[in-house]
Amino acid sequence: MTITATIDEHEAVNLTYTRMNTTSNLGVPDAAAFADDLKSTLEPDQGNIYRDGYNVLVQPEGVTVEVHPHSFPIPWQHITSVVAQLRA
Repeated sequence: MTITATIDEHEAVNLTYTRMNTTSNLGVPDAAAFADDLKSTLEPDQGNIYRDGYNVLVQPEGVTVEVHPHSFPIPWQHITSVVAQLRA
């Protein structure tokens, strides 16, 4: 399983999840705020984050990013690498 995070020319995040023969994509607006929000979920007391363009929901297995009406799971072990990709 791999998760790739890239920023497009409009400063939006494109998340791509690849697992065996399955690929999922999700576009998230506001790359700078999203990277900070995602990193903050690693804090033990951080709850769900609700923004105008997206939500980051803290789950036992990681987080779920929602951009209505779609969602995208990011397991805990991938959060640090996704944040690093967004800040590169």
